[in-house]
Amino acid sequence: MRLVFVQKDPIANLATMCLSAVAKEAGHQCEVLIDPAEPRLLQSIRRLDPDVVCLSATTGQHLWQLRLAEAIKARWNPVVLMGGPHPTFYPRVLEENESVDYICMGEGEDCLLELLDVLEHGGDVATVPNLGWRDDDGMVVSNPMRPLVQDPDAWPFPDRSIYDRYDFVSKRRTISVMSARGCPYKCTFCFNVTLQEMYRGKGKYVRTKSVDYMIRELKDVVERYPHVRQVGFADDIFVINFRGWGREFLERYGREIGLPFSCLLRPDLVTPELVRSLAEANCKMIKIGVETGDEDLRIRVLKKGRLDNEQMRIAGQLIKEAGILLYTFNIVGIPGEDLDLAMKTAELNMAMGADHAWASMCQPYPGTHLESWSVEHGFLDPETAQRDFQYTYFIDTPLELDQKRELCNFQKLLPLLVSFPRLRPLVERAVQLPPNRGFELLFKAHYALGLAKTGQLDWVDMARLLPLTANYWTGDGTLDPGTM
Repeated sequence: MRLVFVQKDPIANLATMCLSAVAKEAGHQCEVLIDPAEPRLLQSIRRLDPDVVCLSATTGQHLWQLRLAEAIKARWNPVVLMGGPHPTFYPRVLEENESVDYICMGEGEDCLLELLDVLEHGGDVATVPNLGWRDDDGMVVSNPMRPLVQDPDAWPFPDRSIYDRYDFVSKRRTISVMSARGCPYKCTFCFNVTLQEMYRGKGKYVRTKSVDYMIRELKDVVERYPHVRQVGFADDIFVINFRGWGREFLERYGREIGLPFSCLLRPDLVTPELVRSLAEANCKMIKIGVETGDEDLRIRVLKKGRLDNEQMRIAGQLIKEAGILLYTFNIVGIPGEDLDLAMKTAELNMAMGADHAWASMCQPYPGTHLESWSVEHGFLDPETAQRDFQYTYFIDTPLELDQKRELCNFQKLLPLLVSFPRLRPLVERAVQLPPNRGFELLFKAHYALGLAKTGQLDWVDMARLLPLTANYWTGDGTLDPGTM
């Protein structure tokens, strides 16, 4: 069968590459289309004549995918399959949108292959675990979840060739890889805790590729794409098991691969030995989830564990002393947060020595514990929550907050403030102004410069992407039906 994956963002999607790899291995044909690179997206889809159109949806971005699905179904009738976090944690998307034929919940490789087999050769979709579908009466059915694949070495390498049609992806000098799937922690704002519950009794949740497999995968990437200059490990938390897998992998990576790389760590896992090993392996940037500078919000609301500010500060100090760049993730507008508490987040970033502070508005995504907590404590209206999510988490939040206007402004200015602490008096006055496009553009410009500064996008990559990112600067990223 012929599959076409369609996406909005002009970057390589690891999920798409993993699904394409198993589908091609089973004899199917796969292509990908990226909206901003296709002047007439619907015509491009129709020209490829897919049997199945595959959409990977996060909440917010699902608005674009649903409008695209409606436009496709209005013109012809391929099967539309939606996977990703949004349908996984909000399967009602299937009953609310007839343009979507099936949803895949959780990990999708085996679900996709079994669905394709049913579509191609006949059979009963009720036998396909992880699949959501409609019966003859139009009622939505969610099949049971399948056991997790326990050996990630059983999967083929991600199919990076699916993006070779687009130079701005295939010639990018930084590539993303994953050495493991799953995260053992239970942060309320993250999907992992809910996915752990969905897969309870279905096998070990955190699974790591063997050192040999990971080194072979990286060598394959470097051989196929010799222009690659940096690796980004996209694991939820890199080297959770440092004394076992981590030490051996880092030693071999430094010796056999050697490219500069970045990764994400938890502050309470940062030790002098780990940082030294990372630096010796050529780690150039470490990302850490600070989330908030207020310990009560971090522990009580976000459930980040007993992570105090001193641990955060020491982790930052160890990273900086090793000569590694520090990139932090921060959330503004957490339920119960006011402007004074949000300012503590900027102060903690400064104390840690952050080279770039990423900041989003708090999003109580469907199915997360933060969503239910926010509803229970009166910060979120369950009747309007689904309609209030935007395409981007950089603009607003559906939460009801006392100082929402000021917090939305502060989120746009927090990264700049961390870079230039002397701007604090000016920022304290600016946040009182009405929200405006000037703050949004300032935030986006600083964010883009931060990507360049930290090596995630070099200037050549940025030049290739610039013509495709007009909507990033001028709009909210939603689909304009007039351009299809």
